Formats: sequence, structure tokens, C-alpha cells
Amino acid sequence: MQAPLRYRSALRRQSMLGLRYRSTLGLPYRSTLPLALAALVSFPSAIPLALADESPPPVASAFVYPVGDELDCTKPAASEAAGYYISDRYLAVRKSRRRKVPRVHYGVDLSNGRSGSAVRSIAAGVVEVSDANALVKVRKAQKIKLPTIVDGKRTYRWGTRYRTSYKWRTGWGNRVVIRHTLPNGEVVYSLYAHLAPRSVLVKKGEIVGAGQPIARVGRTGRATAAHLHLEIRQTRIDEDTEISDPDGEFDPREEQTETVVPHTVDPIAFLESRVVRFEDLEPGTWQSRYVLAAIKDGVMTGSKARFEPDATISRESFYGALVSVFQLGTPFTKDDFDSKLDALVDSGIVDSRTRSRERAGDHISRSQALELVLRCLDRRAASGRSLARIAAEHLSRDFNREFAGPEAAAAAEKEARSIALAETAKLKKEAAARAARAARAARAQGKRVRHAAPKVPPVKVKPLLDPGFGSLAQSAKSLSRAQACLLLASTLRLAPSQLSALERAAARVANSG
Repeated sequence: MQAPLRYRSALRRQSMLGLRYRSTLGLPYRSTLPLALAALVSFPSAIPLALADESPPPVASAFVYPVGDELDCTKPAASEAAGYYISDRYLAVRKSRRRKVPRVHYGVDLSNGRSGSAVRSIAAGVVEVSDANALVKVRKAQKIKLPTIVDGKRTYRWGTRYRTSYKWRTGWGNRVVIRHTLPNGEVVYSLYAHLAPRSVLVKKGEIVGAGQPIARVGRTGRATAAHLHLEIRQTRIDEDTEISDPDGEFDPREEQTETVVPHTVDPIAFLESRVVRFEDLEPGTWQSRYVLAAIKDGVMTGSKARFEPDATISRESFYGALVSVFQLGTPFTKDDFDSKLDALVDSGIVDSRTRSRERAGDHISRSQALELVLRCLDRRAASGRSLARIAAEHLSRDFNREFAGPEAAAAAEKEARSIALAETAKLKKEAAARAARAARAARAQGKRVRHAAPKVPPVKVKPLLDPGFGSLAQSAKSLSRAQACLLLASTLRLAPSQLSALERAAARVANSG
């Protein structure tokens, strides 16, 4: 594997090549990056995690279809055999013999003839309603005649008998409602109904990302076949909603009153106008993997048809990505360069003395981008639901290949496997030693000794980003838009006690001298 980066010699070479420059923080590069590395090594557990309650709601900047393929629901998902079709259209009128007023279908029913397929959130948002078990127990009292004997004669008296039955709380059955904040500030609500029993994966108040599984297709509630009932509303849908349930049960004994007309839109038309399909991203490439995940998380933006992954990223776009992935903004942060820059200055990421020299269209080098990311990691943890779902082995391979080359990436993978095997062997040796000590103690007490070898699970391979990290720290090349998504993906971690792959690389480089 490539030798660990030596910052003194690397910076000396940069000086000889005339590549010394003032960083975006208003301090020499020689002094800022080692400080950021030292902070990560000295206080790895002091980096606070962003709490959902303290952060502004996520912006729904990208949408996907809830079932089938994320970009086209008529096509099947990777693990499914068939795509979905519209089994009942939007605003269809449903006539019933038992009620005078016809029921209007305010959503759309999507079906592929079977249940059990995953239902995804159409965009980033906050769970408003999570009704995981809408089947409620109902206890009804009935008057009955009970025989009794009075003065030797058989008579009857009235008594009460209670009968227990089950019914659906609403015609929707098990349902989930998610609140989405659009980029223009408008709020919409998506409702997913008829979900399968024991399949709801989210709770009220939880933040979900675009494409995140929330439940499975079922036929709970008033449903004759397995399907997903999807609604998009512009009014709040809560547990005590006054809006009529078009799939609800009808009781002819109840007085029919005028109901509130829900402010709904056609879900299919709504999604068709918002689902992003970039023509310049080749499916299956590393660029599409990270770009689409960043778009879903609201980290990056692009036009509806083109993303331009190889174009140099501007400071405006990169600063906006930092504000989003590290949740540095406030409810007052606007979608403009000055507001994003203010958020970085207030967070201590950018020096206020250099603020007047910042330009929205200026390019940013790889080393400058790495320095800013490390400063952000020193203060807050990164967040991104879709970016966090990318496998660690894919991340390390893509990161090292893109920034250091295929040979360095292969060497890093080999070293990561060797480290995992060495750790596993060490654990097995320690377990065997403990078992031997326990056996000797048991024989000394005259007990029977079992000779079964202790089972030690293999240590998982942790990604090594050292080659790519070293190349980034020494590179004055401009950072591309797709590379920015890849860099931000390396900053994510799963728990406060864990470091991201990028932080581990920074710690190893700093400890190596």
C-alpha cells in the first residue's frame, strides 16, 4: 500500500512548486489542516450529533415512486417480478347501494397483484402519523332474556351480554403520513394506506429520506385486494382529521352530514413532474450512485434533465452542500449564497475576515474542500439517509479509485482485509487462552471439561481511505460536482462512538507523523 502521507514533506514540495496559497479560512494551509487533524484525533468522541428536534425539517428536493422502480413505478424493483399499474385512478367516483352520496377516490391505487413489496417514502420528510395497527377491539353490549326460577315458576328477566369483535379504525387500515417541505417552502403530506400487518418501520416524529423503506404493501382496512393507496395532500392529515375518509365504512343509521373537501392533487402527475432522471448519468456508475443519493438527501441540486457530474463545483453549490449535510443552517437560512455563507461563518467554518472575498461562482480545489469538510466534522456529525445506505466496501473502492487511482485502491482493499484477518486471529487467540484457563480451573476442581473450541465471529472489514485522503490533501485540482458527492458520503457515520471513514483516515495520517 502507498506509504502514509507525510505532511511536512508534502507541504515542502507544494512550496517548491509554487502551490502555496491562502485557504478559504484566511489562514495558511500549512497551519489549518494539521489543526483540524489534531482536533479529530484528540477529541473523537466530543463531536456532537445533530438532533432531529434541534434541526430544521429536511427539504424534499428529490422525489421517487413509492413502489416498483424508484424512477418508474411501471418497472419492477430489483427484488420484484413485476411493476405496478394504476388499479383505481385519482378522483374516481365509487357508487354504493348503501349510501346516497357517492364516494370520491382522493388518491391513486397502485398494484402489481401481490402483497409484501416494500413501500418507500416519496421524498425526505418527517413522519406525522404512524398507525401500525389500525385493527381495534370493539366491545358491544346486547340486551338478552335470561331464564330464572321464581317461586317454582320459570320466568325471564332482561340482562346484558357483551360481545367482542374487531374492526378497522378507518378504511385506510394501517397507514403512514409523512410531511414534506418543498424547496419553495410549501408543505405537502403523503399518505400510504392499506399497509401490511406488522410491516410499518417508522415512528411518529422520525425523519425519513427519499426512497427509505417505511412499510410493505398489504390489504388492511377497506381493501378487496392487495395494493398501495397513495395520496398527496396540501392539508394536514393527523389522527383526528376532519377530512372524510373515502375508504371508510358506511353506517346507514348515521346521519349524513356535509364533509370537508380535501385539498389533494393527482399523485401520479405530482411525482411525474418531480422525479429526477438525469440523462448525463450512466446507470450503475459510481457517479450515479453518489449523485442520486445526494439529490435524495437534498445535499445537491441540479436541473430536471442534467446534473453535469464532471463540471467543476462552485463555492455556492459546495457551501450549500456543507450546510445541508452537516445541518449548519437555521430556520432563517435562505437558499442563496450569502445566507449559506453566513451559516458557515456563524459555525466557525469560514473566517469572517475573508467573507468579503468570497464569490458564489468561484471554483474550489480538492485540498480546500477537504479542509472545510474536516472543520465541519470537528463541530458536527454529517447526516444523509440515502448516502448512509451506500455499502462501505463500495465507498472505499470508489473513493480511492477516483482520487488515488485503481492500483492504490486495490492495495487499500488488500490491507483492510489483512487488518480484519489479523484482528480476528487475535480475538481467536485470546478466546482460546481464556478457554484454556477455564479448563485448567475446572480440572483443578474435579469438574468435567468440555473441549469445544470457542466461536469467534470474524471482524468486519473497515474501509481504508488513506490513499484517496492523501491525494486530496495534496491536490490543487478543482473538485467536480460528482466528486463532491463522493467526498461528503465519506463523512457519514452510524453512531456517536464511531468515526466516519474520512475521520479514521485523518487520525491515521496524523498519528503517522
